[in-house]
Amino acid sequence: MSQSAVSTRFAAGVAAGATVFAAALLFAPDEAWAHGTDARYVQVMDWARPNLSRVFVTNRTHFAGISSSNFLPYAHVRVLEGKSCIVGDNIAFDVDDRFAFDIDETVTLDITYAAQYTMPFVVAWDRSGDTGQGLSARIEPPKAVTFSTSSITLDRARFAGLGTQGADFALATPNNSGITGALMVCDVSIRRSNTTKVATEYGTVSLTVKDGQTGASIPARVGLYDGTGKAPLPSEQALMLQRFADDLRMVPVNERTFWPSQNRQAFYVDSSYQGRVPVGKYELVVTRGPEYRVYHGSVDVKKDEVSKVSVSLRRFADMPAAGWYSGDTHIHVTRDEVSDPSIWGFVAAENVHVGNLLEMGNISKVHFKQPKSWGKASRFERDGHFIVSGQEDPRTSHFGHTVHLDIQRPIHLEAEEYFMYHKVFEESKRQGGVSGFAHMGWSEGSSDGAGAARMNRGMVLLAPFGQVDFIEVLQGGRLVTGGWYRLLNLGYRVTPAAGTDWPYSDLPGVVRYYVNTGGAFNLDVWFDNFEAGKVFVTNGPLLEFSINGKGIGEELRVKRGAKLSISAAARMNPDVDSLDRLELVVLGDVTDTAAANGSDAVKLTKTVTADRSMWIAVRALGSRQDPRNMTIAHSAPIYVVVDGEPTWNRDKAPAIVAELRKQLDAMLTEPVQQFSTNPWETRILETEQWPLQRLMLKPQVARADAAYAKVLDAMAQFPSATR
Repeated sequence: MSQSAVSTRFAAGVAAGATVFAAALLFAPDEAWAHGTDARYVQVMDWARPNLSRVFVTNRTHFAGISSSNFLPYAHVRVLEGKSCIVGDNIAFDVDDRFAFDIDETVTLDITYAAQYTMPFVVAWDRSGDTGQGLSARIEPPKAVTFSTSSITLDRARFAGLGTQGADFALATPNNSGITGALMVCDVSIRRSNTTKVATEYGTVSLTVKDGQTGASIPARVGLYDGTGKAPLPSEQALMLQRFADDLRMVPVNERTFWPSQNRQAFYVDSSYQGRVPVGKYELVVTRGPEYRVYHGSVDVKKDEVSKVSVSLRRFADMPAAGWYSGDTHIHVTRDEVSDPSIWGFVAAENVHVGNLLEMGNISKVHFKQPKSWGKASRFERDGHFIVSGQEDPRTSHFGHTVHLDIQRPIHLEAEEYFMYHKVFEESKRQGGVSGFAHMGWSEGSSDGAGAARMNRGMVLLAPFGQVDFIEVLQGGRLVTGGWYRLLNLGYRVTPAAGTDWPYSDLPGVVRYYVNTGGAFNLDVWFDNFEAGKVFVTNGPLLEFSINGKGIGEELRVKRGAKLSISAAARMNPDVDSLDRLELVVLGDVTDTAAANGSDAVKLTKTVTADRSMWIAVRALGSRQDPRNMTIAHSAPIYVVVDGEPTWNRDKAPAIVAELRKQLDAMLTEPVQQFSTNPWETRILETEQWPLQRLMLKPQVARADAAYAKVLDAMAQFPSATR
């Protein structure tokens, strides 16, 4: 059940365990549910069991700890020795609300499965308290029997429909376990302990949020938790959010997102909120991105009274005062009208100044549709915060995912020329757009960016022609710079970007990029300066950097032997993380480090001699340094041009050129692979079209190959720098 229905019932005062009927609707993989077409695979199964309203197979359950799959086979029901069994990768279950809704008690699941056809699996469920999500131990099917039954205890089961399309629990292989494959589930029964304490006394919490500096009302992210850590379902005054085709008001706050409580479920408000809750003392958390200090307090709710709380959020930093305005390159929501206060509030509550809302296409269809008005007409602004239309399209597993911002109209290629990425980049440029590649450069699976993964070969093909304006190098708690550094080391100027990819990854603004407008906020200037590289990316640290007075993204032209005065600084809101160090990066190598030594600010100054052309950048790290989940910021370079020579890396360029030319050759010669983006929609078309279209790309490949070769030829025209 959607949280719109959930919240309506809660606002009406329906107690836990109430008998409210929800009709079981059937949804094919390509149909809409609550909002827009669903970019997930969702196949409802004809498989009835007591106390279950719906059972479906999906590629994303939205329960932590279980794997998501983009390569699952189509689900089906199979009869094995007289038992009707579901076969699928991720199997989700919506519990009948007449049996259990918004409870808080131990529930036991008895799951019968065909052991020889079932991979090791776990059970995840909608839970009261803490993260709001429970996860069982791994179940190992005994292969010596045909059928096996496992009893799994669900601690503090909630069953408030917070998973995909209202799911309450799900079965799948464990996340990051290396296990993939289908499950074959033949029966599920649910046993309640019936120990939920039903509240009989209620009061109202009333919240207002203001900027501590200006006194202005501001939107924010809010957490409200009772004495057991359970988050009451938000009232209708919370903003309605979108997660794929789900409408919902409460979302989990993942471990990559700073949050002061072990309870990690939140909702969003547009400056004020009222909700009816059981009496008691509640923990209250209010945040608004890394420029604001966190509010972490409490509120007492008494019977039939209104408990008023006014929260004044204090700033840690005022980046706009210095001309820096934040953006998120990569947010997916369906927007029916240009003016959408809920979507705007979702972005502005994280203090993101520019939320780029991306239509997402593949070779067969488009999801997360935007209004018909594009360009400036697509911009909706309040209080200096914008939402604006863009697109993530084309997207393939062969050539990667592309993003095009500030375009005047969408650019969608027909299936018969879908791999002709250059046509989209050329049209985007003609429209005045800013174009790049999504998903952390060339090596999603690597923390250091080593190697050049297949999915971003489109970048290899387009980069030498100056068509790639930016790369999303920061996403999902990982900064991956290998592909970006390769391009910089060949003398190509490419801007770093950061995008959360909501709802696939993080909440909007968890990673972001700051653009320097040089003063007041003008969105046209903001996009121009983003393309120009006046940018740093971050999920916490805030950067300053200059060389001889030139700032981030600018070019400094000097004679050989000139002195370079380098000044850099980093600071970080201590509520986000503690600051560890600031590093200077020259031609891809860290040359200098300044430790923070327990402070929330650090500076690095140095004077060097310009003996060669260089690109120089800075990056700052927090204490969280797991390569899969780090706190980090990285600036775009300042380009130091010595005697007119490009800012390439002479030592590394020959190996990079050899690698990229090898990639180009492989595009035309390697065996055709059977892989695709959103395979339930695209597998047939991509498999058919790639062999045909890669022959059409031969002239483009030849041009790119020649362009890379010319880099080495050009180097020979400049004398080697004195070491």
